[in-house]
Amino acid sequence: MRPEPDVTIGMPVRNGGQEIRGALDSLLGQSKGDFRLIISDNQSTDDTVAICADYAARDSRVTLVQQPENRGICGNFRYVLMAANTPFFMWACHDDLWAPDFIAANHAQLMAHPQAIACGSRVTMIGPDGSRPSGGTEPLRGPVTERLVEFFRSPGEASRFYSLYRTAALQRSFPEGIDVFGYDWIVLALTLLEGEYLELPEVLLKRGDHPADHYHRSLVRGQRRWLYRNLPHLPMAMTLRRVLPPEQWRAIRPLVLRRNMIEALMYARYRFPRLAPALRR
Repeated sequence: MRPEPDVTIGMPVRNGGQEIRGALDSLLGQSKGDFRLIISDNQSTDDTVAICADYAARDSRVTLVQQPENRGICGNFRYVLMAANTPFFMWACHDDLWAPDFIAANHAQLMAHPQAIACGSRVTMIGPDGSRPSGGTEPLRGPVTERLVEFFRSPGEASRFYSLYRTAALQRSFPEGIDVFGYDWIVLALTLLEGEYLELPEVLLKRGDHPADHYHRSLVRGQRRWLYRNLPHLPMAMTLRRVLPPEQWRAIRPLVLRRNMIEALMYARYRFPRLAPALRR
């Protein structure tokens, strides 16, 4: 008999049928098996629901929730978090793979370091063109403002978003009304008010990679306002100004504005390919 679960895994998914079996197998094969896995299907139109229902029927740790309406990406990530009632929580994407000791190793670090809100491992990004190390997993320690500045100085792919967290602190850090491009950075910023981030030196997570213009193409499809298309992180900056204490906002404001300019130039590269060489410089 397994001990009472103290970890919840939240898997928000939409149309993940091609990859989700590998993700589920690597999660259910964890050496620390006392967890709950909540899958929130966000109106999939492929065979995702059938696959997940089969896993739920075979393993009592798995719960499948079918959303009656499309919650969007941010809303679905928030849903699985707020459904958790265990001391620890982690998000899981349908196209990622975890080493067997991912949960156990991160759990041990959080138990040993009560000042930390989260612990993750180094990450490898896997895409059609091969693999590469992911940025954005480095430890963030020290005073609150220093942690925030260090994060926004070099956020990378923000792969630390897929760490193991203390649930209550993470829930406090994911308010409603932050459904903007870069919502994950807002959540990470708010968690840094709660505690430190630790990093395991081993690569224990492989994330599915996307083409360089994937998110910018998604932004074009979903954003109607010209200003936000050309300054995609502006809504994020406005939200950070609203939710962060004034002292912390002032400290990171130049870095957030710099990030807006970088994203604007990246977006312009994809809209105007002929200008790409100049924009790259």
